[in-house]
Amino acid sequence: MKTIKQCLIDYDMALLRAIAQRRGVELSSNRQRETAAQLAAALLDPESVAEAVAWLSPAEREALDALLMAGGRMQAALFTRRFGEIRAFGPGRLEREEPWRQPISPAEGLWYRGLIARAFDMVDEQATEFVFIPTDLRSLLPAPPAGPPPFVVEVVSPPPIVREDGLAAAQDLCTFLAYLRNQSVVPLRDRSLKREDLARLGPRLLVAEDWAGVQRERDVTRLALLHHLAQRLGLIQLVKGRLQPNPATARGWLRSAPGRQLLALQEAWRDDDRWNELWRLPALHCEDTGWRNDPHLARKRVLGHLARCPVEEWLSLESFIAAVKRADPDFQRPDGDYRSWYIRDAASGEYLMGFEHWDQVEGALIAHLISGPLCWLGVVALGYDETETRPRCFRITPHGAAFLALASPPPDPEPEPVIITSDLKVRVPPTTPLYDRFQLARISEWEASGEEFVYRLTPAALARTLSEKVSVEQVLAFLERVSDRRVPPGVSVALRGWAEKFGAVRLRRAVVLQVRKEITLQELRTLPQTAPYLVEILSPRAALVKEEDWPRLVEELEKLGYLPQVEGL
Repeated sequence: MKTIKQCLIDYDMALLRAIAQRRGVELSSNRQRETAAQLAAALLDPESVAEAVAWLSPAEREALDALLMAGGRMQAALFTRRFGEIRAFGPGRLEREEPWRQPISPAEGLWYRGLIARAFDMVDEQATEFVFIPTDLRSLLPAPPAGPPPFVVEVVSPPPIVREDGLAAAQDLCTFLAYLRNQSVVPLRDRSLKREDLARLGPRLLVAEDWAGVQRERDVTRLALLHHLAQRLGLIQLVKGRLQPNPATARGWLRSAPGRQLLALQEAWRDDDRWNELWRLPALHCEDTGWRNDPHLARKRVLGHLARCPVEEWLSLESFIAAVKRADPDFQRPDGDYRSWYIRDAASGEYLMGFEHWDQVEGALIAHLISGPLCWLGVVALGYDETETRPRCFRITPHGAAFLALASPPPDPEPEPVIITSDLKVRVPPTTPLYDRFQLARISEWEASGEEFVYRLTPAALARTLSEKVSVEQVLAFLERVSDRRVPPGVSVALRGWAEKFGAVRLRRAVVLQVRKEITLQELRTLPQTAPYLVEILSPRAALVKEEDWPRLVEELEKLGYLPQVEGL
């Protein structure tokens, strides 16, 4: 940026006289360069600077302090939006109308006092106009107030209806991992869940979403976020086209303490740059015309403002949004650009471009962050009136205060044993360790989720476990441990009885190879190219082939000159 003399040298005589009159400087020359030099010297006089600052209105002082706190310069678009315009006047009109006597804005007031100037600089290879304080003038100005500007949010009375999700996100992620463990889940190409898996998984979750008309995972935002966070944390993986828990990382997360489990989800969401809330707001339609927003930046700035709020107080959501608008309106647009983001109102189709639509875009995003992810992840509790479906207030929870570094983490709840009843039901309290519930889900069938989780021991679930080389005695030992050694005798008898029948009848998927002549099969059994694929000889003219091996066997047969006829595969 420039010195004050470098700025004034570009002004015409009419503007130099206007600034001189405003600052009480008597000019002794009619030559532009001499006048600029004389005025620059006068404007840098410490007493003159102190007097000019003392005469500033509160709004003008706020504008000057904002520039100082921004490092002495601010993009002209931002400064104009916050502190008003500086009208353009030609020399004749300037002398006739004398706008310095009654400035229309704080920006214009500072302009005619010679405290600010304007110039262009390059930003991302584009010429961008800035409003700035001349470099040699900055050191003469009083320091701005220490710390950030006041951030005042209205404290309200406790609401009649409270929603606090607590540790539900971790509980539901455990349910999700158990579902992937027990079911053969083949995702869509983008790794999202199919509609049938959404329909089966939805009732198992503690926090309900609106499942009416759900066609894709994106329609259930909370579940989609949990799925995304599981991927980000490496808790799930794609194995042979199927989504499955990643044993190493999932085991570590499931075995950690409840507070740590929730904190891992909170931090993964906070630091993620791919989950874009703005593009997921149902009331908005973002058009992909090449513009990009930074969801991580927006999240970070909103969390910074949330951390300035009092803990354990109910705060007006509307007041919080208004406070962000006052203190940091450009929290997701650091360049102050409100014209190049192509966003429509989903209902009306109207383009929401320009700062005048801040409440419909930025305000809606803040409301979603509070009532969506921050509530789902246990950072805030929401308050409702009896007749309203949208929250009117919120409160930072103990887990939220720890996440925001405002307090120490709350103590973890004491774990409780599961209750196994003689009718083969297993009731799981919410404080049971997630690793135990995940293992329990492997050996039983889910029945209900709510104040407690309910599972049932069944022959099918036990068969699934035994097929994974887990013995019935290992299953019983696990049940004894998690129930505090309170397994009813009839349950042990039933499990051992089912285990005795396991494998008495065996079904397996395979491909049958048939030949016309016995000698052909004899030859195939001896050839090194084909013999490894014949796992069992059924008859002199038939053999079994593993289902996954038949395509390679076909290739080998064709290389040997056979032309196999493939049916029903």
